[in-house]
Amino acid sequence: MRITIDRFEEDYAVCEDERGENQRAVHRRDLPAHAKAGDTLYFANNQWCIDTKETAARAERINNLFSKIKRRNHP
Repeated sequence: MRITIDRFEEDYAVCEDERGENQRAVHRRDLPAHAKAGDTLYFANNQWCIDTKETAARAERINNLFSKIKRRNHP
């Protein structure tokens, strides 16, 4: 299972599943110390780990979408 950190609220990370359909809260103490909003995580060996490749790919997809929107609104 993969989840993406949407935001932090107090001691919890609010995360969405891969399809963006369900949210769950994960306590900060259960995350890697350097986890941040936008990171994609997977659960392995009884701990959450950052999927750096998927995080980078997701960021690139989002940046491409923003670029398309900018071009469409500012020809």
